[in-house]
Amino acid sequence: MEHLENMKTARSIPTQSEQHKPQLIRSNLLIPCTDGFEITGYLTRPDSCQRLPALVFVFEAFGFTAEMKRVADDFAAAGYVVLMPNLFSRGGWLSCIRSVMKDLHRGEGQGVQDIISARQWLVQCPFADPTHIGIIGFCMGGGFALLLARQGLFQVSAPFYGKSPDSLDGACPIVASYGGRDKMMLPEVAKVQAETKRLDIPADIKIYPDAGHGFMSKIENPVMSLIARISPGHAEYNPVAAADAKARVVAFLREHL
Repeated sequence: MEHLENMKTARSIPTQSEQHKPQLIRSNLLIPCTDGFEITGYLTRPDSCQRLPALVFVFEAFGFTAEMKRVADDFAAAGYVVLMPNLFSRGGWLSCIRSVMKDLHRGEGQGVQDIISARQWLVQCPFADPTHIGIIGFCMGGGFALLLARQGLFQVSAPFYGKSPDSLDGACPIVASYGGRDKMMLPEVAKVQAETKRLDIPADIKIYPDAGHGFMSKIENPVMSLIARISPGHAEYNPVAAADAKARVVAFLREHL
């Protein structure tokens, strides 16, 4: 049975999931933002009365999809309260991705503030531990996970194939995962490796030689899947790399979050 989260800071609407995972509570909700706008979000968490460590989950460029919800569910099933803010709530996909990617490159803007608003929602909710909140992101979201690792807001950052800022000064512990066939992101791996070593940041950084970009998620549209596979990033779901990466991230979270 789906549950309704009764929160003062957000109105929740139960989702209809055909593939319900036992012992998970899932909700769609509205997250109040700093400019007074409310963005939609997806919350998934274990059915527990305890305050649990939490993750702000930042999706890939395809956006607020069923596949991203599936991945969020997988991490929730490992014992985490997972909140995915819909950064594309303010308009159509094209206008939103342009705006959000601009914010990522600038390192500031409404996209950054909306992620921070999602964190604040978790701080105020009764089932997340406000002192143990991490950030996890994929592709575009991986870039935000590294960018916000430096803000002192998160205890752990878990980027997947994300662009790194030139400096990681002040960053929290980082567990990063990249595909070896994703040639566009290999320079970013080198930056993360160099910065975590220079700053002595606790880190687990792994390159999966047989995986490309986006190896954690499936692309359901066959045309988009073909285009992604032949792109320089060789984007394709890789179940072996995905399983290993999830296990590494969860182990790192349990140690540092």
